[in-house]
Amino acid sequence: MNTPVDVSVRRQTTDVDAMLAELRLCERPHDVEVSGMPLHILPGVLSPRLSHAPDALMSKWRIDPGATVLDLGCGSGVLGLAALRAGAARLLALDINPQAVLTTEINIERLGYLDKAEVRCSDTYSALQSGEKFDVILFAAPYWNRKAKDDLERSCYDEDHKVMASALAGAHLWLNAAGVMYVVFSDQGDVGRVLNLIDESRLRARDMHIFRPSIAGGHVRIVWELTAR
Repeated sequence: MNTPVDVSVRRQTTDVDAMLAELRLCERPHDVEVSGMPLHILPGVLSPRLSHAPDALMSKWRIDPGATVLDLGCGSGVLGLAALRAGAARLLALDINPQAVLTTEINIERLGYLDKAEVRCSDTYSALQSGEKFDVILFAAPYWNRKAKDDLERSCYDEDHKVMASALAGAHLWLNAAGVMYVVFSDQGDVGRVLNLIDESRLRARDMHIFRPSIAGGHVRIVWELTAR
């Protein structure tokens, strides 16, 4: 927790609008590979190869053998599937985008995890059932403070960081006593706002990691390890 981080909001210099426009023109599924995993991506779903967030989070997490994992806002399913590959025993993946749910279901089947994984359409935690608990919650958060007009934009835009607020405020209800929530964010978002949301939640920051870009002008990624107070 001693690594300094600039909590000011950087000017949002990004080609995200062009990226989203290009994705909307993509009418056919495509395949990508992330950390050795082949993934099938349906139209309307953000490709994990267009973001460094999965790489940043996977470089800092710890997945204990036998862990139960919740992938919040799963998109293509990349993080949850990587957690299973790392030794997790059970995965529940959630996303508000029906196309993301279908994409994750396809990738679960293709990678042979049907007996260990489930996907539900959910607005943050809305699809969870009373009594469900997890050792790990994974959340690659959208960080541009803009209003999302459709499901695809929700993967990038979070107006006033409302989704982040909901994710942090409710996490303690679904974590096991020794559980941890990993949140990956970008310095293109309002880091100070997120720090305040963490302080206001029933979580505490056990650690914070900085993942610096390998290309000039790239985003700095921040990974928080959060535990219940």
